Amino acid sequence: MDSLTTTLRTDYWVIDERGRLPDPDLVAGLPGAEGTDSPYSVAVETPSCEDCGELRRALTTRLRSTVAAAHERGCRLLALGIRPDRLAEGLDSWTDQPPPAATAGTRVVFEPEPAAAADCYNTLLALDPAFALLNTACRADGDRRDACGRPSLRYRGPPAPYRSADTAAARLEPAGDDGWQPVKWLDGGSTIEWRSLDATTPTLLVDLLADLTAILQEAARCRVTVASFGNGFHGDRLVLPDETWRAIYTEAAIREGVSSLLVRAYLERFGIETGWYRAASQPVCEGSVTDCRALCRRLATDLETDLGIPPLD
Repeated sequence: MDSLTTTLRTDYWVIDERGRLPDPDLVAGLPGAEGTDSPYSVAVETPSCEDCGELRRALTTRLRSTVAAAHERGCRLLALGIRPDRLAEGLDSWTDQPPPAATAGTRVVFEPEPAAAADCYNTLLALDPAFALLNTACRADGDRRDACGRPSLRYRGPPAPYRSADTAAARLEPAGDDGWQPVKWLDGGSTIEWRSLDATTPTLLVDLLADLTAILQEAARCRVTVASFGNGFHGDRLVLPDETWRAIYTEAAIREGVSSLLVRAYLERFGIETGWYRAASQPVCEGSVTDCRALCRRLATDLETDLGIPPLD
């Protein structure tokens, strides 16, 4: 599998110059506003791209246009997993499920070659903990940490089973529970969607997708097996963890993020250099309302800087 066509869609929150949510009428006229469930966010989508260089250019071009349109209305975009005005609340205030339209994230659609589709699906399932590398919304509370903005992980249920390549019908079998599953088949089994990713800057997002693409391409040339905790690439084999260990890695990623040594060691066995993401990511921790607004302004500036656009002052 020399190429892997990829499409992505990322949601971004819109704030005003003071770091607060703006009048929804200002957001409604922005490109991508109709593509989200919240009146305070926009969706930026790319066409199908043959490689990550093309994907980076497409995402950056479309995002620059959206940021420019927001600036014309005195607004800014920021990459954040949880709705800005809910930063100080955290998941503890959400007794059942998080409120509708309270989170934002990224969906990536891969179009593998048919012969490699099952291995691609299973490898993406195993790489679910990689979401921790892009975590933009976390909170620290004593010895306990939760990934805010990610209700799908907190309420996901049992891990999805690995799939065989026998038939398309087998691919489309339900996972067997009502919980969130990070990877699923689309279009009759011809494409695979991964939706465990946070909203983040284009640089971090596309860098991770480049890492994932390299892993998936290498996996297509290997014999993929499942064995206990999984040790990544080993000679001509790719060894994935069993469902028990996959759940352990995901839980560690939810509770500790990239600070988890277990998660970092696991991802590095697949060839991901976690140190780069750990240094580049700046987790968002809860605080006062004033702190949250200042933080949102900083995140908006980070996104503008990443795009090479002068900040809106």
